[in-house]
Amino acid sequence: MMNTAITNMFNIRYPIIQGGLQGLGTSPLVSAVSEAGGLGLITAGSYSSKEEMLEDIEAARRFTSKPFGVNIAIGIRKPMDEFVEAAIEARVPVVFTSGNNPEKYMDSLKGNGIKVVHVVPSVRFAKKAEAIGCDAVVVVGYECGGHPGREDVTSLTLIQKAVEELSIPVIAAGGFSTGKSALAAFALGAEGIQMGTRFLASKEVVLHESIKRRLIDLQETDTILVKKSIGKAMRVMKTERALELVEKERAGATLEEIFPYISGESYQELLTTGNDHSGVISLGQTIGLINEIRSAKEIIQNIVAEYEQQLERLYQNHRGE
Repeated sequence: MMNTAITNMFNIRYPIIQGGLQGLGTSPLVSAVSEAGGLGLITAGSYSSKEEMLEDIEAARRFTSKPFGVNIAIGIRKPMDEFVEAAIEARVPVVFTSGNNPEKYMDSLKGNGIKVVHVVPSVRFAKKAEAIGCDAVVVVGYECGGHPGREDVTSLTLIQKAVEELSIPVIAAGGFSTGKSALAAFALGAEGIQMGTRFLASKEVVLHESIKRRLIDLQETDTILVKKSIGKAMRVMKTERALELVEKERAGATLEEIFPYISGESYQELLTTGNDHSGVISLGQTIGLINEIRSAKEIIQNIVAEYEQQLERLYQNHRGE
């Protein structure tokens, strides 16, 4: 019942994709998501080198023979050429890119038989991704954890418009963590959903247990946008540290002054020690719908079951039974 253009394109059972998770999109989670029928994504930003990523790709393959991909955020902090090379060397079937335009990598990736999907926060960028040859796009609405773009448009509007104006498949992201939201995404015309926040509360993700336990008590109001002052708005968990950062930005802090809040070192400390006063962590508004830590398999099975139940209920209501 969930066979779509995306399941066919990626040769997966369910059109459920694990979003890129810096420091967390590693073999334990990736292999569990793929083994459960979704598509796990090795997140290049989790590794210090090409060799380290290749080692973890091999580790993932020891736990699953099913397809998984690589997520590469193309930005300005460091060149990502070696990680593109690693994806090609590892013969992964799909690469998801985000951030800057992936055009310079398209020939190399597609020339090696790799499907390319770009993550975008607007229809304008989605059209550009289609024009340069991307096989699909992930359209990210305002509710998402991480970077929602500058236009503050919710998934409900953004996904519908993207589907209307593109000919390549659209994957919905930003606010999706349940079977009901998956059904809504398909009703909007999407061919799949991508989830990051939901997998933060999974058994396999290598996130400190104290942070995981905190997540399941949070509400949809427990996120906040930071980094707006530097034009890179990012939705994160609302912590004392995040609130401090927002106040500094409002007071006109320089990049040098806010850097300790958003540095890779402070983020890594949060992941490994559970000290949420060290850095900030991306978190979507859908956290308000998540109240249990489950295995990736249970998460996917529950989404599929709820999707089918809700679809049946709507069908019965439509027939007046």
